[in-house]
Amino acid sequence: MKLKEFTAPLLFLILFIISWDLLIRVFDINQFTLPAPLAVLESIKTNFSELLSAGTNSFLIAISGFILSLIIGIIIGLIMSQSRIIEKSLYPYAIFLQCVPIVALAPIIILWFGYGLPAMILISFIISLFPIITSTVNGLTSIKQDYLDLMKLYNASPKQILFKVRFPSAIPYIITGAKVSAGLSVVGAIIGEYFAGLSGKARGLAYLIRSTEQNADFPYMFATIITAALLGLVIFSLTGLTSNQIIKRWHFQERK
Repeated sequence: MKLKEFTAPLLFLILFIISWDLLIRVFDINQFTLPAPLAVLESIKTNFSELLSAGTNSFLIAISGFILSLIIGIIIGLIMSQSRIIEKSLYPYAIFLQCVPIVALAPIIILWFGYGLPAMILISFIISLFPIITSTVNGLTSIKQDYLDLMKLYNASPKQILFKVRFPSAIPYIITGAKVSAGLSVVGAIIGEYFAGLSGKARGLAYLIRSTEQNADFPYMFATIITAALLGLVIFSLTGLTSNQIIKRWHFQERK
């Protein structure tokens, strides 16, 4: 990352914290409504080990759901891209998973899988699946006709066309979907913990958010929310770093 790319977000963060503090001072906002930045930072320092432990638990759930959605989503996308009939047959069900509130599905998931890690990962998986499917299908079906005509000229088989032209060309699309799903996987992990992990089987960030809310420890609650945001940033950054290497290897337009 260049210095300018690092400096701009840092300056915005400093400006945001200063504005946050001034807002509290000028309007005399109660700490139960909006705690001061210093109080939140002090809470992070005091509860750092607990935040780290809870963040690690949530990270494992989120990354598991994300990887599962990446694998299953690409497979479904590959299947859907092979035929217009298959695409039209499966696409409504993909939309169904995206449109139905996870709050409505969570009780069914818990009924089938019980409280614990499998249900939490499944909820994270469902929330982060749709962008992978759509991006994969769009990438595989948006290939230039010139490339397809050239492969047919050389009597390439459908399998060769898929893995030598369509899939490499779809890599940027898949990466875009993966970056969206990376953030959604964290949202899914937190929601999964709320519904399937508060029985004592998980002590992730959702557990801390609920407990700090009940104890009216709002600086700690804000610290937990910030940790959740940082968790999403970590997964997004890991996805970005990995995608750069994948593009260099797979996307033929990037090869030298």
